Amino acid sequence: MVVSPRRILNYYFRSLAARQPLNEAKLILVGFGAVGKTSLVNRLIHKNFDPKSAKTEGIQITQWPIILNASEDIKLHVWDFGGQEIMHSTHQFFLTERSLYLLVLNGRQGHEDADAEYWLELIQSFGGDSPVIVVLNKIKEHPFDVNRGALQQKFPNIREFIATDCETGQGIDYLRAVIERETDALEHLRDPFPASWVAIKDRLSEMADNYISFEQYREFCKTDGETDFGAQDSLAVHLHSLGIALNYKDDPRLRDTHVLNPQWVTNGIYTLLNAHELAETKGELEAACLTRNLDAQNYPSERHGFLLELMRKFELCFRFEDDENRYLIPDLLDKQQPAAAAEFDPANCLNFRYEYPILPEGLLPRFIVRTHVLSEHQLRWRTGVILQFEGDRALVKADPQDRCVTISVDGPAASRRRLLAVIRSDFERIHRSFKFTPKELVPVPGHPNTALPYQDLIVMEESRLTEFPQVIDGQVVRLNIRDLLNGVDLEGTRQPTTAMQRHSQAMRLFFSYSHKDDLLREQLETHLKLLQRQGLIQPWNDRRILPGDDWAGEIDDNLNRADIILLLISPDFMFSDYCYDIEMTRAMERHESREVRVIPIILRAVDREGTPFSKLSWLPQNGVPVDQWENRDAAWLNVETGIKQVVQNQQRR
Repeated sequence: MVVSPRRILNYYFRSLAARQPLNEAKLILVGFGAVGKTSLVNRLIHKNFDPKSAKTEGIQITQWPIILNASEDIKLHVWDFGGQEIMHSTHQFFLTERSLYLLVLNGRQGHEDADAEYWLELIQSFGGDSPVIVVLNKIKEHPFDVNRGALQQKFPNIREFIATDCETGQGIDYLRAVIERETDALEHLRDPFPASWVAIKDRLSEMADNYISFEQYREFCKTDGETDFGAQDSLAVHLHSLGIALNYKDDPRLRDTHVLNPQWVTNGIYTLLNAHELAETKGELEAACLTRNLDAQNYPSERHGFLLELMRKFELCFRFEDDENRYLIPDLLDKQQPAAAAEFDPANCLNFRYEYPILPEGLLPRFIVRTHVLSEHQLRWRTGVILQFEGDRALVKADPQDRCVTISVDGPAASRRRLLAVIRSDFERIHRSFKFTPKELVPVPGHPNTALPYQDLIVMEESRLTEFPQVIDGQVVRLNIRDLLNGVDLEGTRQPTTAMQRHSQAMRLFFSYSHKDDLLREQLETHLKLLQRQGLIQPWNDRRILPGDDWAGEIDDNLNRADIILLLISPDFMFSDYCYDIEMTRAMERHESREVRVIPIILRAVDREGTPFSKLSWLPQNGVPVDQWENRDAAWLNVETGIKQVVQNQQRR
């Protein structure tokens, strides 16, 4: 969110006039199940130990008042993350920067060094430069240690290693002292808050309601003396980071409920993820499941849709095409790989591979959500999926032990690279949420067990090398660099320009559509990923609005900056006041003044007579609505080709 200089100065002078240090921070405990995180919280805060304490289901949030420097009252918001495998893919959405982390390990399983690396990589990816205390817990029951020097060299944010035992109390006092020391050193602990902000924060912290609208939040702010909308938005971002009050006001799907008790959000999602009936249905979720599993008082039926949309936003689930009341949570899919996966022989496929320092839980489920329009229900499992696109098929699967994802594309050789490009596009978008960079590998055709670093091949090509020797199966083979790269790249995706230059040359594409047509929009965007990889387009739709942005302003800004506007026409588009009266009207104004090219795309049959866009050239080019094509891929290829022609014509001007 861009904050104007005026608002910064206003905040500064208000802070000078009546400021108060925040004195609050977030303490986050992570680690696998049964390592004793909850017992550690009880020992630290309540100074007691219960050997029969229940495991944490989801996230437990506790307030811990401490005193620093003998006089400063500090409040720690302690987030105890459950260690069950199903939880790991969702934890990342609540791991925040500017926090203090406790990584809790024990020696029961015998792979504590690997466990430490797994969690430290996740903390580094989502917690940034936050300090970490590594706790070696249950040390009496299972004495153990880790390679402290190697871990600290690789992860310099580690502040200390502390051996503890909750039953005997060993190390607890020292751990408490180190937590106080590191809390005292947190960079933003004492950020000055205007007095009005403190009053608002306290009111929200004590609020009995689990959620309020953002309009109610603004009224709270106004009552307590903060009338500036920009300052109200800035405070909302601070409260979200601290975990005091989550808000997703800027996502159009979630704007019915804006400011939320974090425990309400996390408990609702984790209750669903742990529901027994979802384990039996392998992740198939009916809307009625929420009524059966969520407490009706805390989760009334009118808020069920919000929770589902929040899960979709987090890429935890998607809606079935044939039934808008049924969803699939890929994290709960069956672990069994279907027999169809054996049909892919790597020796006869186009192959690609990603290797990771750690393989984050939920990576493949997130990919399945992103590509669900290309997969069939029976061809998905927890660590893999089979995709179909324009007559080609791809097997995409993760290997947690080898920490890699392998891709094998089968079908007509001439079109395999298009499907691989779509797959790589989605993985690249997921990878942007990680601090680490996976290694991309190109298996040698005919020798799938030999893979070469993609980036090394790029460097060789840019250095104008044409071939190089490689030992394969005990023999020296001379490999052609361009052939290897052309085998996995679409034409035009390796231009000798920087990514920034290519981004600036791409045509800005705006989608105007009804959310009733979300699935059709996703199918179109899947095909347009190919033009995006070639640097021809830079697509935007309102699903890309992030927390902290003004959703209406973002839509207007992108609509006014677009080079090409796609009107996705359907009966729901025609009946939408926002689509028809606002977005379409503005699009046609810009089209008439030759500022932009407007392309109507007919998704479902409508009467176009008398509409402002009736005289424009339509896609598909034969005028048949997309949903009436016998071959949906052929329809989208027709649309993609038409858009590509427009883009290239526009760029020649």
